[in-house]
Amino acid sequence: MVLVLNSETRKLTVAALLLAVSILAVQPSLANAAPQSVTITARGSAYPTASGMGGISPSANIYLIGTANLNGNNVQLSQLTGILQIGPTFYTVTGGQGQANNPNTIQLNLQVGGSSPGPLVLQGQFSVSGEGYVLLFVPQQSNLENQYSLWLYGNLWIHS
Repeated sequence: MVLVLNSETRKLTVAALLLAVSILAVQPSLANAAPQSVTITARGSAYPTASGMGGISPSANIYLIGTANLNGNNVQLSQLTGILQIGPTFYTVTGGQGQANNPNTIQLNLQVGGSSPGPLVLQGQFSVSGEGYVLLFVPQQSNLENQYSLWLYGNLWIHS
């Protein structure tokens, strides 16, 4: 059996072939796209861990902005800065970095300044939700410098 292509069929075949080749050529750059901005917001409770702080669990809120680099199933987070609020006290957050990857785990390492400076480590889970991600940080893995364990629920958005 011999397939004979007329000139119109040849043109469409060549166009489809060129389109397929250009998509394959661009695909690797999509996986390693340029850095994008990221916003993280979460709220919940802070549980005192230091002795003498009492049993009160004040509310906790965090707002961060930074940069996200997408690489396959991994998201590298860097230049995270923002505000952490525990009860009536506000702390400055700087020098943050982190990573979100499969199987849906996220870890943020942040530096907190203010009246109680120190490292803030947030570890938890994330899931895809609409345009962004839903985050859950649990007290057993999320701590502010031996002062508070944090339970936070919120969102992460990557903006192009």
